[in-house]
Amino acid sequence: MTTYIYSRVSTEEQNAEQQVAYLSSRYAHDYAVEEKFTGKTTDRPKFQKLLKSLSEGDTLVVREVSRIGRNTHEVLSVAEELKGRGVHLKIDQLGGLDVTSAAGEMILTVMAGLAKMEREQLKERQAIGIARAKAEGKYTGRKALDPATIKTAKMLIEQGQDKKSVAKQLKIGLSTLYKYL
Repeated sequence: MTTYIYSRVSTEEQNAEQQVAYLSSRYAHDYAVEEKFTGKTTDRPKFQKLLKSLSEGDTLVVREVSRIGRNTHEVLSVAEELKGRGVHLKIDQLGGLDVTSAAGEMILTVMAGLAKMEREQLKERQAIGIARAKAEGKYTGRKALDPATIKTAKMLIEQGQDKKSVAKQLKIGLSTLYKYL
């Protein structure tokens, strides 16, 4: 019986280590898995590898429902799959409740619905703000990268550095780097 902590953040500015530190202070565990990847999908490399490695009697601990996914169906599907395999799923946001129990399952269903609603409301507010900014002539979209940064990135890659480390060094997203290459 092994306990895993899973920590996920969506952007470079966020820090998965803070989630791990917080959860580590509250839960005894054997392994911690950190990932920087969007929560819009459960098709995240480290998350999928972790799910496959879990076996009967293991426990997976996450900070909040949205770390599993932002889609009610996906969250419930993951929880149901783990329950079927005899894996416990604890969500700190719910007081560390094992959501594979009957009461936990009911609460998870409600929380997954709330997580989805939060995501949709965030997107609505963002769209309203962008529309207002456009109407006021203030919205110009994302700023292009400085040509000097692009030139530096290309030079570092030509010198043999891998793209991930170059992106980190220049403080730009990996997908942004690929876009400019």
